[in-house]
Amino acid sequence: MAGAKKTITTSYASDINRLCLFEEFVRSSYLPYVQQNKRSWKTDERYLNRHILPYLGNCALTEISEKKLGKWLSSLEANGLAASSRYRLFWLVKYILNFAVRVGALKSDAAFQNMVVRKNKQQRAPGILTPAEALKLVHLLEEYADRPSAQAIHLLLLTGASKSEILYARWQDVHLRRAVLATKMTYTGQSRLIPLNTEAIRLIRRLPRRKEVPWLFTSSSGQRLTSVFYTWNLLRTRLGRPELRIQDLRHCFANFLMEMGIPQPELCNFMGNYQSNIVKSFN
Repeated sequence: MAGAKKTITTSYASDINRLCLFEEFVRSSYLPYVQQNKRSWKTDERYLNRHILPYLGNCALTEISEKKLGKWLSSLEANGLAASSRYRLFWLVKYILNFAVRVGALKSDAAFQNMVVRKNKQQRAPGILTPAEALKLVHLLEEYADRPSAQAIHLLLLTGASKSEILYARWQDVHLRRAVLATKMTYTGQSRLIPLNTEAIRLIRRLPRRKEVPWLFTSSSGQRLTSVFYTWNLLRTRLGRPELRIQDLRHCFANFLMEMGIPQPELCNFMGNYQSNIVKSFN
């Protein structure tokens, strides 16, 4: 290991001495290194481009401190990133900074060595819509009814399905006569039937169907819709509930069923792999 470390230092030291910005170091030194030594380097590159470099890229390596990292993590949280995702991103940045110390780009890790981020925060109670808020959300969804992302969110609200179940739904999975949507994209990996009420059936019938495109919800290019975040963030902001998460729609549906008197065992069975501890939090 000592020999390997010396080789790394010798290989990069001459180039690193002239670098000062975090992005310059990443692109000129870190990425070339991991491309040769880490099989998951493409994942690192994707995380860097999407969540790290836009905020930290123009910072000098010597400017990155616990305070700077804390502000960056707060911005990720404000944008809706889960604690587990922020945890992975933080340790990637810390690994890069430690690598900078190893190859001589930074004198020490004193500015960030004591900072630790927890993988998961304490689970908060699910966000529940009041009847008035639910009605307002429906009206807002109707305003954006031409957006596939809004259509997908509306179906989430009407079925209590998970986001992956809806975004992976195909036309061959829809059985309107039986009023069910068959899906295999559940947390357990098993298939289940999602009951469709009258409004859900009406929504599906209004969806445009494109030849040779299997997905219910697609982008303008015909590819499967992979994210609804932009529209959801717009909706929850206009609703006055910016803290509401997309998975809270599933909790709202479960709460509605409980208020109808459906027992907890039947509720968990009806909704697939629904967490019993979340159900208990409604009581």
